[in-house]
Amino acid sequence: MMKRIRLPLLALAVATLVGACDVIDAPYRETPVNPGGGDSIKQNILLEDYTGHTCGNCPEAATIAKQLETTYGADRVVIVAVHAGPFAYPELPDYPMDFQTPDATQLDNTFRISRAGNPNGMVNRTARNGKVILGKDQWSTVVAGLLGNKPAVDLDISHTYNAATRAIDITAKVKYLVAGTSDYQIVALLTESKIISDQKDYRVNPSHVPDYEFEHVMRSSMNGTWGEVLSAQPVAAGQTIQKTISYTIPADKTWKPENCSVVVYVHRHNTTKEVLQVKQTKLIK
Repeated sequence: MMKRIRLPLLALAVATLVGACDVIDAPYRETPVNPGGGDSIKQNILLEDYTGHTCGNCPEAATIAKQLETTYGADRVVIVAVHAGPFAYPELPDYPMDFQTPDATQLDNTFRISRAGNPNGMVNRTARNGKVILGKDQWSTVVAGLLGNKPAVDLDISHTYNAATRAIDITAKVKYLVAGTSDYQIVALLTESKIISDQKDYRVNPSHVPDYEFEHVMRSSMNGTWGEVLSAQPVAAGQTIQKTISYTIPADKTWKPENCSVVVYVHRHNTTKEVLQVKQTKLIK
């Protein structure tokens, strides 16, 4: 029997969004806020793995990503697989699934990942040697280096899920550990794991694996590709901004809620696009 190999992926979705923003004043402190957040607040990593089901070298990248998740924990290394570009196109009869989404395509067009070739990815969208696109063999070093950084923001997320209506309501609280600018935006994604489908894998013979198990599948952005602005004005250190994001899983989607996760991250959209913090939680705990 052929061994199943785990690989993240991405598929198409349509979102319904309701946003709200509240500013919560920080309580008075006699001691100053520690720049960067101190030792109790950890910097987490968003590892975006750009992949495709006809990319025979991509399963090895998925394995590396999974190893990083296992080593550091799924709370510290959050994986999102982005299926975009030619390797993500359906090819009949062996690779019929279409895991692309408009958000994935927009991300790929912006960062030009598939033009650089797959497998490639980004680690908190930070540059190494002047390049934000990182090959799979670079991920481990960059992840290890960034995990020790002091974060600029802390992120707390909670959510509710209505099984009858398939409605998801997320509450996200972003605490600024250092002063922030108006380019901070918050994005919410829905991912799914334990999906069985066809994948090309050059590590095995024959390379067509019909029972691949895909993980960390980005099914949809819940509030747009780039998310929502946290504040149109600069924000002082110690202040917290609260956002609510609402999304309903489309009725025609066969996604399994028990295998889904909510991923929320803060990034600098109009400038560096760097990811400042990320959190994830199971949709159904």
